[in-house]
Amino acid sequence: MAVSLTKIIFARHGATEWNTQQRYIGHTDQPLNELGRKQAKELGSALAHFHFDAIYCSDLRRARETAYEVQQAICGEGGSRPPLIADARLRETDFGWIEGLTYEEAMARFPEEMTGWYGQIETRTPPGGKESLSDVRSRVCHFMKEVSGQDYGKILIVTHGGVINSWLAHIGKKPFWENPLKHGEWTECEGQEVRETE
Repeated sequence: MAVSLTKIIFARHGATEWNTQQRYIGHTDQPLNELGRKQAKELGSALAHFHFDAIYCSDLRRARETAYEVQQAICGEGGSRPPLIADARLRETDFGWIEGLTYEEAMARFPEEMTGWYGQIETRTPPGGKESLSDVRSRVCHFMKEVSGQDYGKILIVTHGGVINSWLAHIGKKPFWENPLKHGEWTECEGQEVRETE
């Protein structure tokens, strides 16, 4: 059995310093940098004409700051803005030992672990991490089931690249490694379903 979902727009948060330095950021709670703030404001301008019943975001600062910029850009009936709700289930994965390392540093320091992780990303965790890709997808599916029970027409979800890629791969829209969104970009999903068994 499957649960039908409302119309959803996914947006990736703006950039942080670690993002621009190509470091694994994961759960590290960094704010947006100057570029990220610009991307967040541009995202708000791009989505200002949409009517959202709610805005959900990861509880990490870079996503909350991006979501806030979008919320401020939206003005609904009577000047009201959609509620902004942070949820830890929308966090990026915890990158464990490689958190804060650049992609090159991580491969140089943990070559066997990194190769093993990339080769079996569905079932293996990052070196020293706690979640595999299937674990991330599982918590996102639980969140989606909960959202599907609300009487929403359209919602915005501001989250992280790994979370968005996991969901798009789950619904068969994009393979995980085909990163669909850059920082501050968005995509729309409509008429999708999530299986009850997940």
